[in-house]
Amino acid sequence: MGFLVHLAVVLMLAVLSASQLFAADWSSIVPPGSQQSGRPEVVATERELQIGGVLTLDLFGNRSYSCHVEVDGDSVKLVAQNVHERATLQGVKQGKSTIKIYRKFWMDPDVPESYQLAQVFSIAVRSGFSVHSLLEHGESPESVPLPVQKNGMEWEGHLSRQAEELVTVITDASEWQALWKTAFGVPAPAVDFEHYGVACVFLGFQADWLYDISFGLPCLTEGLQIIPYDLIEIILELQGPFRASGQYHMKAFDRKKGFGMALQQGACLDKVANPLNQ
Repeated sequence: MGFLVHLAVVLMLAVLSASQLFAADWSSIVPPGSQQSGRPEVVATERELQIGGVLTLDLFGNRSYSCHVEVDGDSVKLVAQNVHERATLQGVKQGKSTIKIYRKFWMDPDVPESYQLAQVFSIAVRSGFSVHSLLEHGESPESVPLPVQKNGMEWEGHLSRQAEELVTVITDASEWQALWKTAFGVPAPAVDFEHYGVACVFLGFQADWLYDISFGLPCLTEGLQIIPYDLIEIILELQGPFRASGQYHMKAFDRKKGFGMALQQGACLDKVANPLNQ
């Protein structure tokens, strides 16, 4: 009898300790001041990214809870997610997107009703180029030259109908087709997205100069395959104000299993110790 009483006390203490642990864990993910009776009152906040900028979110999951990120809008892309630790977002074009973070107890069924909204914030993505009246572009041309293909799955050119600056890695066939339809008005070439991702840098009609867009060797870090790129000014002798026309560079890279893919302006060797040979 004494053993049963002792066992009951131990179980009760374990339950109380677990509830305190989950409560502390819950409060770590929601914004300060948003707790109310154990359930968060979601407080919307705002953040800002430059096109190509990367934001890593600590999700504070554990063995009992997972966290899931949902992006509403196309200016921000979810490039990697570990539902227990972190998620990585990248600004891909100008605009605003809403980010929602949900929390789910592992024993709950995997249905929408089991996901509890824990945090909401918006991200405004801005261009790195200064908008100037002299750089304003007229209507996009009715027809543009097809991209110059080189070295297998690599395409570049100085004229497209992609008016907005765009920095993204495409890993989806429908997104690839949509880009080619917008930028060139033709079907996209076939790419095996199970094994490749295509790094795409379009400078749009706001670019302040003509650049050589170059890609470097990818690196691996914290669940990400980072593809570095640089913009190198090309020497020009202009007869009048420079007018950007949608210059671009696209290149396919091998996908590494279990890693998300993101672009980064500037070399990644200084920040990452594991460069990949291509």
